[in-house]
Amino acid sequence: MNLTFQADVNGQPKPVQMRFGDENDLAELRRWRSPARLQANPHVLDALEYARLASKRWAYYHRHGETVTSLPELHSAIQRHPRAEIAFMLIARASWQPDPKLLGLAYCRRSWCHRLIVDFVAVHPHVVGRLHERIRGIGTGLFHGLIQIADDLGIGMIWGEATANSASFYEKILGAESVLDQFHIHGETMNHCRRELARIHQHQP
Repeated sequence: MNLTFQADVNGQPKPVQMRFGDENDLAELRRWRSPARLQANPHVLDALEYARLASKRWAYYHRHGETVTSLPELHSAIQRHPRAEIAFMLIARASWQPDPKLLGLAYCRRSWCHRLIVDFVAVHPHVVGRLHERIRGIGTGLFHGLIQIADDLGIGMIWGEATANSASFYEKILGAESVLDQFHIHGETMNHCRRELARIHQHQP
């Protein structure tokens, strides 16, 4: 499965590589900071909070042997324990940089009834606040990666909580008129996301 996608960086397409996160990524997440001038931005505050919470939650599940760091590991864990709850992080890194920066993450769980639960999605505060470059498409790319993972696992529903700050993002990527405190991706909504993913791949160089 190729989880690479294109982000818009200052108006130019640049490659972003997604992979499952591991312990080595936690230290970088914990180092996320923002300058004082961005700290009034509610989306920046959310990014910092979600990165901290995701790293703590992943570390907790990892101590109990309930995390995976690759798609084959996830398949194997489900085969061993079909009703197990299993946590993972999907990490997006800037492939165009010599030292690829961690640009975003989606912390998720595969539930006992074989659904994907999205607990936290965070994009680096410098990206959200447009501190150095204008980078767009990281959150959308992460969700398209989750769609591919769900399809690979035969999962028919992805769901999670939407906040007042994130509801409009979910409305956009899901093609929904209104998202309140929860979003559900299944049925026609899942098909909409698949079509968008196919359209984006078709136009990539």
